[in-house]
Amino acid sequence: MKVNKHILQIALGISIFLNCASIIAQQQGVLKDYQKGITLNDILKLARKNSLDVFKAKRKYGVNYWQFRSFKSSLLPKIDFETRPFTFNRALIERYDSELNIDVFRQQQTINSFANLSLSQNIAATGTRLFINSSFNRLENFGDLQTESYNATPVRIGLRQPIMAFNPFKWQQKTAPLEFQKAKQDFLYELQTINIKSVDLFFKWALASKKVEIAKENKTSAEKLFKIGKQRYDLIAIERDELLNLELDVYNANINLTENLQTLQKTEAELQLFLRDQLPQDAIPELPELISDLSIDLNKAIDLAYQNNPDLLNLKLRKIEALRDLDKAIKDNRFDLSLNASYGLNQQANTFVDTYGRFLDQQMISIQLTVPVLDWGERKGRIKTAKMNKDVIDIELQQNEDSYKQDVTLNVLDFNLQKELVDGALRTRDIAKESYTLTEKRFLSGSVDFLNLTSSRKAWQQANENYIRTLQNYWAIYYKVQQLTLYNFIDDNPLIQDFETILENKN
Repeated sequence: MKVNKHILQIALGISIFLNCASIIAQQQGVLKDYQKGITLNDILKLARKNSLDVFKAKRKYGVNYWQFRSFKSSLLPKIDFETRPFTFNRALIERYDSELNIDVFRQQQTINSFANLSLSQNIAATGTRLFINSSFNRLENFGDLQTESYNATPVRIGLRQPIMAFNPFKWQQKTAPLEFQKAKQDFLYELQTINIKSVDLFFKWALASKKVEIAKENKTSAEKLFKIGKQRYDLIAIERDELLNLELDVYNANINLTENLQTLQKTEAELQLFLRDQLPQDAIPELPELISDLSIDLNKAIDLAYQNNPDLLNLKLRKIEALRDLDKAIKDNRFDLSLNASYGLNQQANTFVDTYGRFLDQQMISIQLTVPVLDWGERKGRIKTAKMNKDVIDIELQQNEDSYKQDVTLNVLDFNLQKELVDGALRTRDIAKESYTLTEKRFLSGSVDFLNLTSSRKAWQQANENYIRTLQNYWAIYYKVQQLTLYNFIDDNPLIQDFETILENKN
């Protein structure tokens, strides 16, 4: 009779368990029909399209783009037109009276018109400035004696050539292309920073969502077990302390579900803020899969980092700037020798027609030399300072190259080992799930106590969380390596970007 009673209890427990499991499965199936799965790639695409970080990166690139365009324009010929079509002047001016041999004030009224058209060209290699211009001036005097005169220079050609002087154009030709190349690499680097932030926010959301899912299962399971426990207690199959533990488990499950729902709301709000409210409503995270055979070659990654990393390029740029500053300090602090020359045609007459006839030569050649004689060591101090700065940059360049090499090495080694950790965490999760299912069945049959069931459930929860965190590390490390190298190891090609579309984007 006792055996039959025991069998009846087991059958009753199994029946209740199967019915509850069926109801939960149906509810979850209906819920998933109304929810949209969002993958990590979906979040990465939304972030690259909508986040404020990407808008900021585009504007920073735009600044550098137009600076480079301005530099290229500075090497092209320039045409300038200057005019003062009407200038009226009435004033008392000091004049010398030769008859009285004294200075006197006389009233003068003039109307002046002036125009000048010039074409200039800078030659970067030598620092020469060439120019050609044409000017016209008309002056009309009013007063006791009214006169009208014209002055015209139809053409004047000239140059200004610094000799043994600092040439800024030569150094700009070296630094400007590097600065523009760095701007492109900076933009790609910022995109990887956005990817890393997206990975962090996605997995926070996924972990919070998984905790809610487990908390709901725990709540349902705790309520189910408490209901079965009351039935078994009524049949004197368990003690009251076990029933109280089951009831306490129901309260703890409700509290845990509420706390995890709050955490999920916070993570979703943080992700929505980052994506500027572009995350679909009722979306659920779908964990990404591993790239099964991906292994990054360490030497290749180091070479790519040296070629593509904008921080290393910035150090090379600083080295060129240090050499430029040293060159400027040396040349600015010895002597300044320059040559100015021009040749043109000029005429002055009382009529417009005569002004453009019988032109006279207009020639000018000047050599200017400035030599410092005594400065009490000021020039020497500037040169020494520039040399010291150059040495500091050389040392920093070497230090940073070593640091980046170590950073790339550690991240690549971590990534290549991370796959084994993820596989291990996945297997641990599956084993913990199976162990919990078996323990729950054994608890229902009375083979194990409540403590064993609780311990098995915690182990399953911990295994789920550990798997998500390990998967997060896998993708975070991958995008860190991609950031350091600016290389897509999944598709095995460099990161590319249509930079023209960046400037066309109005957002």
